[in-house]
Amino acid sequence: MNRRLSETGLPGQAGAAVVMAMLVVAITAIMVTGVFHRQSIMVRTLDNSMAASQVHWLMAGAVDWVRVILREDARASATDHLGEPWAVPLAQTRLNDDERDPAWLSGVIEDGQARINLANVVGAESTVESEVAVVGRLLTIIGEDEGLADPIANIVQRAFSGSDGTSSSERVLPATIDDLQIADAKVRAVMEKLRPYVNVLPVPTPVNANTASAEVLAARFEELPLADARRLVASRDRAAFKDIADATSRLGDVKMTVDAGRITVASRFFLLEGSIEFRRARLRQAALLKREPGRVDVVWLREVRA
Repeated sequence: MNRRLSETGLPGQAGAAVVMAMLVVAITAIMVTGVFHRQSIMVRTLDNSMAASQVHWLMAGAVDWVRVILREDARASATDHLGEPWAVPLAQTRLNDDERDPAWLSGVIEDGQARINLANVVGAESTVESEVAVVGRLLTIIGEDEGLADPIANIVQRAFSGSDGTSSSERVLPATIDDLQIADAKVRAVMEKLRPYVNVLPVPTPVNANTASAEVLAARFEELPLADARRLVASRDRAAFKDIADATSRLGDVKMTVDAGRITVASRFFLLEGSIEFRRARLRQAALLKREPGRVDVVWLREVRA
């Protein structure tokens, strides 16, 4: 009997069947594992997508909230200074009560007219010499070569006039100094040192004496030494300027030529930078807001890369 079974090969076939069955089970297990893995990735991807969508909606709400704050501020006060609610940075604040999925918001609003606006140097056909001189004085104050004011002004002039080679339909005005096309390494390095004191707004603007640094004020006014500018800022920090006359009256013996085109105590442009965190999603955005009578418009909104 055993010899017959051996001769027919049935035990060998049985062994092969067992091996085949084990192979099928293994392949099935691998396939099932792969399905669950792909499903887990899909669920995670969907969750990340939903979280990303949530942070964008939350950021849009935060921007609208800031617009309301600035609009109400204009109704309550004719001046803008660093003692007002909008100027207080928002530390990381929880937006919901969900212990498992908390959402966090932080942000800061900066007066866009607290710095030297490089758009002031842009003229109809060439740069405005008096405004180039302002940039030159600022360079001297921070210990850089005053002669670099001309190349910087020319770069800004080209960006606004389109003489950088872009057509009028393709041209987008620079929103920040990072948008300026600067080929010279030395000029790029100087621009980094200027960053705390300059910005680029869509139109020429006066400097807000209630929010500007001493360096900016001394650069804005040729007759104002840096030491007197610091004294003026110290006085302002104790009590904000009510109007331009109030600012000039605190200078004592320092005589300056002051007009509304160069200095103000109220601002139209504000810069917002905010951060939203929710689950694995994080969004940082910056916006330029323009305040008009009765409304606040978003001039531009862009994502800030870490």
